Amino acid sequence: MYLRMKKYLFALFFVALIMACGGKHQGGNSTSNNLSWGLVERDTIILLGSQGGSPKAELHLKIHYIKDKGFEQVNDSLLRDGMLVPDYLWNNDTMLTVRQAVDTYIRMFADDYRRDYGAMYRSDMGHAESYNAQFSCQTTVETSRDGIVNYMAETFYFGGGQHGVEMLMAKNIDTRNGHILNKNDLFVPGHEDRLAEMVVEQLCQQLGLKSLDELHSKGFFVGLEPYATDNFIVGRHSVTFVYGDSEIAPHEEGIVRVEIANSQLKDLLR
Repeated sequence: MYLRMKKYLFALFFVALIMACGGKHQGGNSTSNNLSWGLVERDTIILLGSQGGSPKAELHLKIHYIKDKGFEQVNDSLLRDGMLVPDYLWNNDTMLTVRQAVDTYIRMFADDYRRDYGAMYRSDMGHAESYNAQFSCQTTVETSRDGIVNYMAETFYFGGGQHGVEMLMAKNIDTRNGHILNKNDLFVPGHEDRLAEMVVEQLCQQLGLKSLDELHSKGFFVGLEPYATDNFIVGRHSVTFVYGDSEIAPHEEGIVRVEIANSQLKDLLR
């Protein structure tokens, strides 16, 4: 029972982070909307034992960062805002380069995996496959409109259980000053209730449903008040709100995107 609970809590931590949390894709050493981007890639396998068939954790990281001087704090903020799971960097006050941060994350993940999963595996070596783990994070950079770049991090975490958890984290960067836009930058004061209503209306339209009650019957917003997530993508003609796997709907629905046209938002946009 303890072993199952330990793995469950590790996976639950990831889900908690989700709840708290048209353009060209850019590769390494590229430019987007007057910013220059670099790329840090790491593929790491952490073994729990030396014998064949021992459990392993696989890390696949592809992290873009802004190369321009003066944007170090932006890179630091992106890495500390739930993109890497678990978020080992949030309470580290030292400013790290992106390469230092990625390597620190890998080292801490490996230490935790060997300590926590290693103890479980040694007491239950007949079920080695139960102690495999995986985390991947792949970022892309898209130009949505003049002056704004969308920074996207697609993540997948599996730490035991029936399935892994997917998330798409989106950040919208003002290229003039590196400011990461929040909803208050985009929408007028008092937007919350009306924006939540619009999310429900648009989600009903996308799913061919008619009301919040029908959304509830499909497993959406069960036990939750509808809300417009802080995880959104500013597009040229719309704003897309992105909800993680199991955040507002059953796991089978995966990542849920609710796209609302600017023409519908005109009374709410600044």
